[in-house]
Amino acid sequence: RTRGGTRRNDRARAIDDEEQDTDRQTDRPTEAERGRERSKKASMTLTLETANENVKNTQYAVRGEIVQIAAKLAAEGKKIIYCNIGNPQSLGQKPITFFRQVIALCDCPSLLESDDVGKLFPEDAIARAKDLLANCKGGTGAYSMSKGIQACREAIARGIERRDGFPSNPDSIFITDGASPGVHMCMKVLLRNETDAILTPIPQYPLYSATLTLYGGSLAPYYLDESNSWGLGLPE
Repeated sequence: RTRGGTRRNDRARAIDDEEQDTDRQTDRPTEAERGRERSKKASMTLTLETANENVKNTQYAVRGEIVQIAAKLAAEGKKIIYCNIGNPQSLGQKPITFFRQVIALCDCPSLLESDDVGKLFPEDAIARAKDLLANCKGGTGAYSMSKGIQACREAIARGIERRDGFPSNPDSIFITDGASPGVHMCMKVLLRNETDAILTPIPQYPLYSATLTLYGGSLAPYYLDESNSWGLGLPE
């Protein structure tokens, strides 16, 4: 039985050697190579483990766990007053009418052709909408310059000059769709690695700490003095 078992083992090894020789002759990948390829493909699949560490470490309390709990309570019928973001209209504050009127006319310019447009909209809103449309080729649905619509940047520059008493260059003005995109743009330009830090007042809006983590920078907090009208003292 021992001699027979030895012969069988010898034949098995011979078959394995022959298969490996065949793999090499036909350039077929070996089992080890196939295993490495499977491991490589697994690492290329997006999972929680393979996702960007900065994204996983980012904490944005404005939309975090407390808000999720509040949403569940609201679904149960409880009255919730959300104070996590500045959203006054959700609490009943009426929007500024002029802006809504101008946007409505720009988004639906056929209203300007109606004989009743003067009954529906005030003259200043009609004039502003006509001026914007004249400077926006393709209307509000078309792409603008990366900095924003030239006529709008010129209007902003004039407003800055009236407010501050100093000339303002519209070519140095970038329009963003809210404050958060502007913060993201600045962080991406300023932050190179974790040795770059941004001075941030505490208490702070969570956008700053979250964006710093997202782009790999560091938070340099400083504390405001409530007794000094929330000002920053020289010792701090």
